[in-house]
Amino acid sequence: YGGGANSVAHGYTKGVGLSAEIIGTFVLVYTIFSATDPKRNARDSHIPVLAPLPIGF
Repeated sequence: YGGGANSVAHGYTKGVGLSAEIIGTFVLVYTIFSATDPKRNARDSHIPVLAPLPIGF
């Protein structure tokens, strides 16, 4: 119970952990950019109001 997990689980390499972090970061950044894109169509005008929802999830 020493706090956070600062290493990967047994059976995984550091490369696998780094790859998972890169993919997770890409998904998060892509979600934020797609939810807050100012060039959306007028039919999607309600999206800026709901943008914090997918960002928060």
